[in-house]
Amino acid sequence: MFREFFEIWKKAGLLSMATGEVEKMLLMAKDMFTFSLQVLMDKEKEEEDIYEVDQKLNKLMINVRKKILEHLSVNPSQDVTSCLILITIIIDIERIGDYSKNLIELSHRYPSPLEEGYTGRIREIKNEITELFDQTINAFKNADIELGKEIMARHAKLAPLCEKIIDDLIEDTEISSKIGIVYALLARHLKRVSAHLKNIASSVVNPFHRLGYKPKDSG
Repeated sequence: MFREFFEIWKKAGLLSMATGEVEKMLLMAKDMFTFSLQVLMDKEKEEEDIYEVDQKLNKLMINVRKKILEHLSVNPSQDVTSCLILITIIIDIERIGDYSKNLIELSHRYPSPLEEGYTGRIREIKNEITELFDQTINAFKNADIELGKEIMARHAKLAPLCEKIIDDLIEDTEISSKIGIVYALLARHLKRVSAHLKNIASSVVNPFHRLGYKPKDSG
């Protein structure tokens, strides 16, 4: 179904522009995510204001909504489902931007270098999610159903790894409460970013009423 809508979007003027802006939002969200983790985990200098970048992301979201509304006002009986899909996608992207801001705020509260131990496990998850961003962008651009399914499957493996870190932190009697909170929040934020990418990928795989859920052929 998504592939059919995608062909419609490429032909429809306003929807075509809106789709291009959604792709731009995905690229911006990836940059925000990468930047926030570099500041938090690698203690790199904050070269840009994450809040200004987030405002640009929000403006793009408003533009997409406006174009969709204008399209429906001219074509009230056409492409309603495709418009709903786009609106759902941009909400997930906007939430990724919010989590990136949260990571920057966490770095402000804990400016010290992160200790070894849990950092290695978190870094591996972070690298996986960075790859998920690239896959999600490609799946959206090309309406690639199989790639969308792969993204959803990768998230299903990543989510328990994030939860396992939190479980281990709870049982760790030697770690300080301060760094423990940082690690727990970081693991949870990574899980949520991965989940939003999974939701976006599901728009390529599933009909609208099943967005965010497993494909029917996977159980």
